[in-house]
Amino acid sequence: MRKKQTFIVSLMAISLVISGCVPSFMKNNQDETVKAPNSEGESEEMIVSDDIKTSERYYRSVLEKDGEKNSLDTSKVRGLVTAGVDNRLDVDSLEMGLIRLSQEHYDPDQYFFKEGQLFESEQIHNWLYRDNGITKEEAEKDKDKEVNEGLNPALGVEEDPSQYEQIIAAEKKNPKFLSYIHEQDYYVQNKDEELQLGGISIALSLYSEYPYSVLDENGLKYTGSVKLDKKEVIAKAKESITPIIKKIRAEHDVPIMFSLFMEQPRQSVVPGNFVASAFVDEGESKPGSWKDLNEKYVAFPSSAAETEYPAESEKFADFTREIQDFFPNFVGVIGTGFYKQDELSQMKVEIPIQFYSKAEVISFTQFVNGLVKKRNDTFPQDLPVSIYITNNDEPESMIVKDPNEEEPFVHIYQ
Repeated sequence: MRKKQTFIVSLMAISLVISGCVPSFMKNNQDETVKAPNSEGESEEMIVSDDIKTSERYYRSVLEKDGEKNSLDTSKVRGLVTAGVDNRLDVDSLEMGLIRLSQEHYDPDQYFFKEGQLFESEQIHNWLYRDNGITKEEAEKDKDKEVNEGLNPALGVEEDPSQYEQIIAAEKKNPKFLSYIHEQDYYVQNKDEELQLGGISIALSLYSEYPYSVLDENGLKYTGSVKLDKKEVIAKAKESITPIIKKIRAEHDVPIMFSLFMEQPRQSVVPGNFVASAFVDEGESKPGSWKDLNEKYVAFPSSAAETEYPAESEKFADFTREIQDFFPNFVGVIGTGFYKQDELSQMKVEIPIQFYSKAEVISFTQFVNGLVKKRNDTFPQDLPVSIYITNNDEPESMIVKDPNEEEPFVHIYQ
């Protein structure tokens, strides 16, 4: 059997490779070799790629090598998140937001990232099921009954298709609140310079609006949704972490960071946001106090932006008007602002326009880049800004303003 090797590369580099948007200046081939234990506990070689330089901090990821082939050691529940969280914006925000929050506890200069390896798909599904309402005492008396691990509330009625109207009423009365459980693992080098599990981060993804689907005896489907009370959902989620901690503590005595992510409805144009976090110290079975997180995404233009952030909304409108005056086939400018503590901390802008030549793309990109540099009121120096210019949903160019750089980075796709 060939000996496997483990590699570590920048997490940001991996995400860029997957999206196919890696400019050549970001590629890096400098490696260093360290030791790490394999699944049998034996020491093996591990390659640590040189870190990339960006305005944001990213963990280096653990990769494996089997002979001459490099491979990503994927999560045991790979792809399962899309079954629970059906808004792609929420999926990205959930994953990257959990990495961002983890940095408060696991220093990227010391820890390495690995997608969730502790929980199998069956375990995640078991937690996402409804409580079947069977008590431990009932299960002991009747061997045909079994207590499940469902963290969502019991439906309260038998799921008989002939009684679909009762089931619909029960779905509305007892909606699910827990959509998904996302795990990330963080490794650190021990005194023997080998990697070992150093911390775990768990995000509970929560419904803000629960979508239900019920079939009748003829196979007809009845769908609907229930808007949930945010405070009640958060309270239930905080209570739900106890069995998760117990499961982890059965095998691992490392710190655990929990966070609560509130999803947006399916039709939302902005992703959901984290609302609370808590930390369970090594050896502990419950967290300390919960920390409220004041962060959210805001769409520009939108009524929410006009109401809550009128000054920034007007500046964005001025930016849009200048683009409209410049280009004849103007379609629109779509912005997504990320706010922390009611302060704009990041802006993403998408500009879909129909071009008829590469020369038009170049001229338009030059113009937008000039606007970004000129409009310090809209895009202040300390604000990270990413602008994506597309043509029929295909990327044409991008402009990235890094607060640490005097000039924005501009890339035109060939």
